[in-house]
Amino acid sequence: MATKSSIAVGFLALVRGRSFGWGGIAGWVIPLILGVTGALAAEAVMVHDISAPHPRLRYFEEMTAEVAKRSGGALTVTINPGGKILYPGRASLDAVRSGKAHLALINTAHLESIDPRIGLVNQPFTLSDEIMSKPGVTEGVIQLIQSHVEPSKLQVLGLMRGADTLFIFKKIQVRRPEDLKGVKIRVAGPGVFQELVRSLDAEPLVIPFIEISSALEQGAVEGILTSPGGWVTQFGLTAPNGSLVPGLIFMTYSLIADKPWLDGLPAVQRQALVSAARANVTEKWRDMERDDREIISKFVAQGASYWSVPAAEMAPWKERVEGMRRTFAGTYPEVVRKYDAILRSGGR
Repeated sequence: MATKSSIAVGFLALVRGRSFGWGGIAGWVIPLILGVTGALAAEAVMVHDISAPHPRLRYFEEMTAEVAKRSGGALTVTINPGGKILYPGRASLDAVRSGKAHLALINTAHLESIDPRIGLVNQPFTLSDEIMSKPGVTEGVIQLIQSHVEPSKLQVLGLMRGADTLFIFKKIQVRRPEDLKGVKIRVAGPGVFQELVRSLDAEPLVIPFIEISSALEQGAVEGILTSPGGWVTQFGLTAPNGSLVPGLIFMTYSLIADKPWLDGLPAVQRQALVSAARANVTEKWRDMERDDREIISKFVAQGASYWSVPAAEMAPWKERVEGMRRTFAGTYPEVVRKYDAILRSGGR
């Protein structure tokens, strides 16, 4: 079988010193492309609803560059065509399921609409940076999610660290669960996040990321659950008070693909996408954790107020959500057992 280099050498030898019409060149160029890449160049459309200049965006750009490099230019990933967020929130998931996009990066909470058992990863005090750093745990969680989305013809290509989520407010500085009583709080998606906020006697409102700034300005919400990157880039000192309850709401994003489309790609293109997603989404967990620490430190220096609940004061928060954790475990015991097995395999 001819190699890429031997084909190229043969092509150069053929054309050197000769003159060809388009038909003659096409007769060589098209087989050359097919021989090297296995297919004509293809474009994949990826959608998400994270607004610029959020610090996570650079990881997506690095992923697309790596896909092109690994595939020899045969596969190009175009993110949010036209530079616009066309499918906010769950609409990004629906875009993949309806064939309007090949890939979507979505808050994992939206996958609960496919199977509520996926809500395990959104349960309070379940995921953490420490847990996800254990050997095999991240891959095990991805496989667990995959087992519940595969019947819907989806493939999980990566799991991104969203954030150890903050409560941010214009006026309130949250220090105790009682501070949230009756407060309207934006959450990223339905299901577990809504239930968790209700367990704190607050009122959850599901609002897409691109709409929450106006919702805060108009008074539709009083507080927001978001990432450090979202806090700084979307709100700044208009919402200067941030509070962290470590582990209460650990947000992740799932990079999903239309599985039949993915399976139909030539092997070189498919592997390029799978490898680039793993390298620039899943395996950048620690980098993203470091990003968030640096963002908060710089923002506090600019005048923001930040409070993290000390370990000695965590008990009231855990008591508030213990009921929903027990209910979930009682309703979906099998998925809880599988997650516990993943943790054991990771050395916890």
